[in-house]
Amino acid sequence: MLPAFLYAGQGPLVKNGPVTTRLVSVKSISPQAKTFQLGWWMKREKGWHTYWESPGDVGVPPTIKWNLPDGVVFREMQYAPPQLVKMFKVFAHGHKDETLFICTFDLRRKLNPGEELTLRGKASWLACFTTCLPTYDQLEITIPVENESKIDDRWHSYFQDFLKEQPINPPVDWLSLCNAKIRKDKKEEKEFVIFKFPWDESGPLPTFRFFGQGRFIRSNIFQIPQKHAGANGRGLLEISMELSYWRDPKQTQLEGLLYRADGWPSTNSKFYKISVPIM
Repeated sequence: MLPAFLYAGQGPLVKNGPVTTRLVSVKSISPQAKTFQLGWWMKREKGWHTYWESPGDVGVPPTIKWNLPDGVVFREMQYAPPQLVKMFKVFAHGHKDETLFICTFDLRRKLNPGEELTLRGKASWLACFTTCLPTYDQLEITIPVENESKIDDRWHSYFQDFLKEQPINPPVDWLSLCNAKIRKDKKEEKEFVIFKFPWDESGPLPTFRFFGQGRFIRSNIFQIPQKHAGANGRGLLEISMELSYWRDPKQTQLEGLLYRADGWPSTNSKFYKISVPIM
C-alpha cells in the first residue's frame, strides 16, 4: 500500500511572492510509454499576472530549465490561452488567477515497473501588478512506473479543462476568406496590418481580440472591429493593428490567436489559430 499512498499526482508546493506553483501529474507512467505529460500549475494573487509565450510590448514568458533522468527528453510546453493584462499603462498578453501549462516529454529508454522518475527544473517567471518581480525557484515531482496506471482525479479534471480551452484550427473555408494587408497612416509615420475575417451573423458584435505570435504587432492597442462588405457578398470584420517596432520586417505571415468572447460556433474554444499570408 505504500507506493499508492505516496503517489498523489503532485510535487511540493512552492510559494514565492504573489505566485504559488507546483508540478502535477494525472497518472503514473506505464513501462511501455513512449511519451508522457506533466502540468505546471500556477496560481497568482489577486491583481497579479504573469505572461504568455508571446507577451507583446512588455513581459517575459514563464520557462523551466529541466534537470531530467536518463532517457527522458523535454519536447515542448503548451501555454494556457492568453488573457489581456496590464502592466502600469501598457497592455500585454498574460495570465491571471489560476492556470495550467502542459509539458510533454519523450522516453528514450525502457522503463521498469517499480522504478520512479524524479524530474526537477529551475522555473522562472515575471509577476507584475504595481511593480514587477522576476522570480526563480526549484520545482520537482516524482512519478512511479507501474503496470496499472493510477489516476489523480483532481488533476485529471484540470488537464481536461486545459485541453477543452486550447485554440483550434478554424474551418478551411472560413480561413480561405481571411486576408491581411499592411498600410501606412496618413502621415506615413506608422504601419498597420489590417486583418479581415468572415462575419455573417446578426445582432451585436461580441468582443474580439487578436493575440499576435512573436512581436509582429503591438499589444498596447485597442482593437475595435469594423464591419465591411466582402467582394463575394459575404460580410467581413476588419481589425486594424499597429505593427511593432521590434518586428521582423521580412515576416510574410500574420500568425496568432483570434479570441471571440462568446466562443466560436459549434466548438468549446474561444480561440482560432490564425496563419494567413500578408499581402
